[in-house]
Amino acid sequence: MSERSIAHHMKKLFIIFSLTAAFCFSAFGQTATADLRRKTFETVWSTVNSNFYDPKFNGVDWKSAHEKYAPIAAAAKTDEEFYKAINDMLSLLKVSHMQAGSSADVAKRFKQAPGVTGIGLRNIEGRITVYRSLKGFPADKVGIRPGYIVTAVDGIKPADVRAAAKAIAGTPGTTVKLRYLDEKDAEHEATLSRQGLTDKGEIEGLSIYTQFDSKILEGGIGYLSFSSFVPSLNDRIATAFDSMKNAPAIIIDLRGNGGGDDSVALKIADRLFENKTQLMLVKTRKGINRDAKVHGNRNAYKGKVVILVDEASGSASEDMTAAFQEAGRAYVIGKTTLGQDLDADFKELPDGGMLIYAFGQSMTPKGLVIEGRGAIPDEIVELKRADLLAGHDTQLAAAIAYLKRTN
Repeated sequence: MSERSIAHHMKKLFIIFSLTAAFCFSAFGQTATADLRRKTFETVWSTVNSNFYDPKFNGVDWKSAHEKYAPIAAAAKTDEEFYKAINDMLSLLKVSHMQAGSSADVAKRFKQAPGVTGIGLRNIEGRITVYRSLKGFPADKVGIRPGYIVTAVDGIKPADVRAAAKAIAGTPGTTVKLRYLDEKDAEHEATLSRQGLTDKGEIEGLSIYTQFDSKILEGGIGYLSFSSFVPSLNDRIATAFDSMKNAPAIIIDLRGNGGGDDSVALKIADRLFENKTQLMLVKTRKGINRDAKVHGNRNAYKGKVVILVDEASGSASEDMTAAFQEAGRAYVIGKTTLGQDLDADFKELPDGGMLIYAFGQSMTPKGLVIEGRGAIPDEIVELKRADLLAGHDTQLAAAIAYLKRTN
């Protein structure tokens, strides 16, 4: 694996690491030589020094950061300590898409399917709440439904939604013990076997497992949902759009979509924009890159488009949402997105690990920067536990209501 330098191709991969795959860095006991670690640390520092989009490093003295963390990294007794020193240094920049991990991390996360139980979690009314339970998955089979409250994972009360999701995920075939409250707040406990996902795509040789859904809703409205922007979905997305060409409107559900490859978003845009349109600008060390545009398609779908987003929509999903919103091509419903939207590349490190680094700052043609802000919906709609328990998706319902009153 070699370093990539395509301006928008590798964008958003970090979000897939940190959200969709619950990627976390640990060393699994591997230990590198002192010389190899020194080369690895220097490669990380120099790559960021040469490529980070802001030559002023967001006000951080990057040379001083080197002087502080080089001896800490050199003194590390394990790879876990070594990579913690690197990531502590990268965190000084206070932006997304900056992280490094060992070869064992990469192998574990991208050489096998992730093990899942089929539930999606959100913080609803201050509690860790199931907002989605996929049909046929382990949680669904034991009766866990949207609106149920997760109280413990393997006997431990999770601090927040992210901690709960990380604890629930694991190796396919292993089990996890989940304690939860039902619709009457009665407590239950179930042992779930983690199920491996089978729908695999790739981004630059890294395996990314995805979920995809398309259907026709009430009133003939088209509905499309996918969990990652992975090129392997292009044909299925194209087929979905073809099946919806006569639909009065289309809803694109990007809730929980952690991002991926921007080329997928551009192909979607080509299906929806009749005229040449600048979608995004990218600020790099070399100036403003203006490649993120569509050239216009006279056969583009002409109906209304609604995009659904939430607090777990990241990166490429934020990019596309903000671009379509500013261009007037989509009405956005849901909650403000994650606010982690930078162009990122990866670099293989001397010890076999991987560095993800931000080389570009995305912005809309009007100069709106999504990083640290998020894409803000035109209509904010909160999920409520009572609605979920009743089988009512308030955000999807709001999209259908909007289309009914504007068509």
